[in-house]
Amino acid sequence: MYVLGALSPEERDTYERHLAGCAECQAEVAEFGDLPELLGKLDPGVASWAGPSAVPPSSPSSSSSSSDLSWAGPSVASSPSSSWAGPSAVPSPADASGADPLLPRVLDRARHSRRTERRRRRWQTAGTALVAACLGVLAVLGVRSAGLGQPDFVAMQEVAATVPVTASLAIEGLDDGTLVRMRCAYKPGGGYGKWTYKLYVVPKSGAPQELDSWTAGAGDEYELKAHSQFRRDNIEKIEIRGADGTPLLALDA
Repeated sequence: MYVLGALSPEERDTYERHLAGCAECQAEVAEFGDLPELLGKLDPGVASWAGPSAVPPSSPSSSSSSSDLSWAGPSVASSPSSSWAGPSAVPSPADASGADPLLPRVLDRARHSRRTERRRRRWQTAGTALVAACLGVLAVLGVRSAGLGQPDFVAMQEVAATVPVTASLAIEGLDDGTLVRMRCAYKPGGGYGKWTYKLYVVPKSGAPQELDSWTAGAGDEYELKAHSQFRRDNIEKIEIRGADGTPLLALDA
């Protein structure tokens, strides 16, 4: 009755105060919220028909004599004032209880509509999540294929008898030269102390180019990114050298 707007103002206020704290009633109101709209779509001819009239209209030519009646219809208890037996006026069980015979069908339709809408929303949510996941996978594959992901580091090889450092390089060719990324880790202990290191690019033709220099000792870690003017196809190798210019580690480009 609340959804249909059939409550009095006092009843409506009382129910709304109850509704504010009752989850079960809130769910019921949500489920049948579209009931007025469904009722509005009913055929007025169907909704207003209540079956054959129980009492036919009187006619001036009607006679109270039973001999004038051509059909007595279903058995109806006669009374002195009865002038027509007509079709049975006994209401259907739904009418006898005072309930609208169309209401169960309308409620079923409302429940079906609500279930259909919930299923549609679940499929829509699942479809959105699936599309997002596919786009994420395609984006990752696109980044990797374009070379925009994490660079691949390759370990450098020791080329001296005493090497207190390990390192790996990632080399990326650019339009204006080559980008070199380096990661270094220094061997703990061993009495190496602090060393000065230099990163060199050795081209296939021309003089080697010093990219950077730094000082580190046992247990330290160091990273750098440097740019070389040499194009990658002209680089023979990259070296880490000591302060005196002795190659310690090398990686063929």
